[in-house]
Amino acid sequence: MAKNRLVSLILFICLVLPGSAMAGSTQSLVLINTGGDWGKCQRVTFADTFEKKTGIKIIDGPFLDDGQIKAAVETSVYDVDVVFPTPSLALEASGKKYLEPIDFSRVNKEELLPGTYTKYAVALDLFAWAFGFRTDAKAVPTQWADFFDAKKFPGKRGLVSWDFATVMIGALIADGVSPDKLVPLDIDRALAKLDTIKKDIVWFGTGSDGQNLLNTGEVSYIQLYANRITTSRDKGEPVDIIWDGQIIQADYLGIPKGSPNVTAAQQLIAHMTSKEINGKFSFCQPGAPSNTKSEVNPAMAKDLPTSHLDKLHVISSSPEIAGYIEQHLEEITNRFNNWKAEK
Repeated sequence: MAKNRLVSLILFICLVLPGSAMAGSTQSLVLINTGGDWGKCQRVTFADTFEKKTGIKIIDGPFLDDGQIKAAVETSVYDVDVVFPTPSLALEASGKKYLEPIDFSRVNKEELLPGTYTKYAVALDLFAWAFGFRTDAKAVPTQWADFFDAKKFPGKRGLVSWDFATVMIGALIADGVSPDKLVPLDIDRALAKLDTIKKDIVWFGTGSDGQNLLNTGEVSYIQLYANRITTSRDKGEPVDIIWDGQIIQADYLGIPKGSPNVTAAQQLIAHMTSKEINGKFSFCQPGAPSNTKSEVNPAMAKDLPTSHLDKLHVISSSPEIAGYIEQHLEEITNRFNNWKAEK
C-alpha cells in the first residue's frame, strides 16, 4: 500500500508540479513556414524528418518580421519557437537582446560556409543576386564587369529599387574592389560607377517584376535573383545567367530569447543545418545549402550559388558586411535615394 502511494506521489510531481522533468519536456515546436512550394519543400525536408527522428511534432507557424520577434520577446509571448531573423537582428547588438545564442556544440560551424552564421543565428539556405542577360542581346556578356560597360554592351539594365546594399556592392566589385575590402563601403566610388549606366537603368521592385522585364526584353541585362533567371531559361525564354559577381545572401534561423522550448529548438536547428539533412532541400527547391559537407541534388547543382564559389562573389549577409551596413544605414540610404532622384 505504501509502495502504491509512493508511485502515485511521483506521478503527481512529474505531471503537475512545475519544474518536473515531464512538465519541461517538449511535445511540439512551432517553426515559421512561408507556404507555397518553398514551404512544402521545407516541410518535407526538415519538419517531417525531425518528427520522425525525435517524435517532437513540428507545427507550421506564421512569418514574423524583426519587429514581431522583438515584440514577442518583450511581451514574453512565444507563439513561434524558431524564427527567420534578418542579418541585422542576428548581429551582436540586437542578437543579445532578442535571440538565444546558437548552441555550436550541436551545430558544427566548421562545416558551414564562412560568413553564414553569427553567435545568434545560422543560415538554413543561401540564395543569390546574379547577372541575367538576353541571349538575343546585341552583345553577349561573359563577366560581371560587362554590366557596367554600356558602350560594348548597349541596352537597358534592370536594378532593384530598394536593396541599395546589393546595388552598391555590385557596383564596387565591378569597379575592381575585392570582396574582402568592401567595408568601409566607399559610397562615392559606388555611385560614380552607377553614374556610368544611370541613363540605362530600369528600376524594379519585386523579383517577379524583374523577371518580367527580362522575359519581355524591356531590359537586356539585369541583376536579379538567380532562381528567377534560371526558371525563365528553363521555360524556354531567350535568357541565361552569369555567376561571376554573384551576391549571396542567407535565410537565417534563430530562437527568440527566453523561449520556453529553447533546448528542443536548438535540436531542430542542428538537424536542419546538419550535413545529412541540409542539402536535401535542393531536391525540391533551388535553395543552396549552408553546410558545405551536404550532398545536393545533382540535377540542381549547376543552378546553386554554392556551386560557383570559384568565381567572383560576395556574401553580403555576413556579419562584417551586414554589420557595417546596419551601423551606417541612414547615411547609405539617404545617399542612395538622393542619387536616384538626381537627373
